[in-house]
Amino acid sequence: MTRTTGAAPDRAAPAAGETPGGGGRAQLYLHAGQIAVAAEPTAIVTVLGSCVAVCLHDPVARVGGMNHFLLPLHVEREQSARFGTVAVPQLVEAVVRAGARRASLVAKVFGGASVIGAFRGARNLGDENVQLALRLLDEARIPVLDRDVGGARGRKLIFHVDDGAAWVRQL
Repeated sequence: MTRTTGAAPDRAAPAAGETPGGGGRAQLYLHAGQIAVAAEPTAIVTVLGSCVAVCLHDPVARVGGMNHFLLPLHVEREQSARFGTVAVPQLVEAVVRAGARRASLVAKVFGGASVIGAFRGARNLGDENVQLALRLLDEARIPVLDRDVGGARGRKLIFHVDDGAAWVRQL
């Protein structure tokens, strides 16, 4: 298993039925601004509000990973995975380094909720995060197979890197 940008193992036992078919998988909890990639069966877990998680999977190599970014655009000199313009390309490169073939990659996109009423004005950060993720994946020619985005509620996400399965529960 490869961990990048500080992904930490989740020491809590999963709730009954929370990771269907998850027997024997390592489990990582991904914080905002982190990227995790694995080449062995791993469940990556995160909680999203206006943040977005892009999940990448190579169904042939059975390698995958996830990012969790907070803001769409990085600022000058700030190359942190907290920003979508950094996190999406870094995730693609990390998954390829772990053994995925770029031409085989598929994606799933989650998050982008407007969870705080004060932020539901002219600018919707969640929508901006989602649109950026979809645009970058399109430019990279990575098809998006599934998405659960927008709305007013956060989400808990569990992604299995080896088979590409994802489960989402609204919070």
